[in-house]
Amino acid sequence: MTATLKYPTRVPVVGRDEHGVEGSTGSVDYLRIRKFEIDFDAAPRGYGGANLPGGRQNVKLDPTTTYLAMPAGLSAAYQADYSTVDVGQVGVMALQMAGTAMGDGKNKADDITGAIQTAASSMFPEIAFNKGTDIGASLANGIGLETQLDGKSAMALTKGKIMNPFTEQVFNGVSFRKHSFSWKMFARNRKEGEEIIRIIQYIKTGMLPAYGNAEMAESGSNDNNTWKYNKETGEMTITKNVEGDGNEQTAPPTTTVPMNLKGRFLKTPKRFNLEFVRLDPGSGSTGLKRIPHYRFQPCICTGFNVNYTPDGQYVSFKDAVSQFTNDTTTPLKNIMVPAVEISADFAETKILTQEDAERGY
Repeated sequence: MTATLKYPTRVPVVGRDEHGVEGSTGSVDYLRIRKFEIDFDAAPRGYGGANLPGGRQNVKLDPTTTYLAMPAGLSAAYQADYSTVDVGQVGVMALQMAGTAMGDGKNKADDITGAIQTAASSMFPEIAFNKGTDIGASLANGIGLETQLDGKSAMALTKGKIMNPFTEQVFNGVSFRKHSFSWKMFARNRKEGEEIIRIIQYIKTGMLPAYGNAEMAESGSNDNNTWKYNKETGEMTITKNVEGDGNEQTAPPTTTVPMNLKGRFLKTPKRFNLEFVRLDPGSGSTGLKRIPHYRFQPCICTGFNVNYTPDGQYVSFKDAVSQFTNDTTTPLKNIMVPAVEISADFAETKILTQEDAERGY
């Protein structure tokens, strides 16, 4: 059974046709959030990752969808990771020769080595100058005459030049995009307060793990023992396999041990599909239109914060205590303060490529 959570629950400003395109729309722009989980049992070849080329994840969508009014700040950041590398003159020669060898296959390794040695010998005066300066500086430091002079600095000071480092930017990859959103939510009536609590619970439960229990057959055996597992008591009875001695009164040795199978694992949290949409509150999902600000890859929620005093002081509803219960297993049904501010941090699980950018990510 599907369900919808939404804030605000009603349109703040009713649209009027006479205002034309500059008037209020009568609809609300939302960030739509829907949880899902990866079906690892159905994953091809047991791999549930998101970045295997040509791979496909099998997912189970949560039956509930949340609509939150557009956050105050919208921005999409794209980051590429580069590092600088000093190739050097000899390195340039090596790359050129290696590239030629890979291109036509004619240059042999001995030819490449010989060419690099020739290039290095042509720069011998500069190399000797730098090396001599470094040795002199080391000797000076060794006898207590401090100096920071090195071969590169000495060449700049005496020759007015330095060896070209041939520095290049080398691409290392791209970072996963991150998104941060915040909302200030007001409970204008009891129904809206209930909706706010449900939305908070929806995001919290989606970002946290769940306990997973280990599974065990009710009975089994091997060459040495036979066992039976009691699911009710959580105990395993182990009976040693022994050959009969002719005395039917002699029972085989039996041992009972506790087997804690509960909470042995932590299941990975759910993930989130995010999308900007425009929704006519009166038409339900049939009036939904996608807004092309930018698209999202599937996300994980890496942080979620709820501020119950967004205005800097504590204020609660008069009847808040009447809703309180000592039963810790029962969730709150309504918010106890007139306003909260929530913030959520998401990180995408797929890297972006040029093809993704062309499709609006």
